[in-house]
Amino acid sequence: MRSPPFRFFNNERGSSSVEFVLVIFAILATVFFVLEVTLYLFFSASLNKAAQAGLRAAIVSTPVTPGLPERNQRTETGLFGIDCSDASTPCVPFTDVSCTGSGCTAAEFNRIYAHMNGFAGQLEPDHITISYEWVGLGFAGGPTVPLVRVTVSGVPFQTGVVGLLLTNAGVLATLPTHSVSMTGEDLDRGGAP
Repeated sequence: MRSPPFRFFNNERGSSSVEFVLVIFAILATVFFVLEVTLYLFFSASLNKAAQAGLRAAIVSTPVTPGLPERNQRTETGLFGIDCSDASTPCVPFTDVSCTGSGCTAAEFNRIYAHMNGFAGQLEPDHITISYEWVGLGFAGGPTVPLVRVTVSGVPFQTGVVGLLLTNAGVLATLPTHSVSMTGEDLDRGGAP
């Protein structure tokens, strides 16, 4: 006869329940991982689309930051109407200007922000930076044609299991930075030709 402890180890009743518990954790972990990656990719794509929409609004709006000259300033040897990219450098480059959220001109920035917020509801104004950079486009004495760049950064990733765990642990999980740019040939100059 076998002793009672050995009978316990040879008992196969309930073994399928133990196997089920071991397998269900692996299946649930895989499902949650797939959901987490899907949410991350979805919100990242939403931010990219929001940046593109914000750029489209920014390139036809009045500049949202002060300091962007209305016209390309000529050099002393530059002639009116000469292409700024000409080798004789007829234009004086302007200093790049940018603003983030509350540092921008309120009315125009709020219009751009509202347009972007329709694509990514988790955006806050301080997540958005709009900059105007000199690229040598336009003509001497003509309107400036800057490279307009809209950057979205620092947006927290607060959904999903990993995002919630990181936030509760005091670590701020953020989505990747998205930056898009295009020349601002159609900037609104407030009636200036």
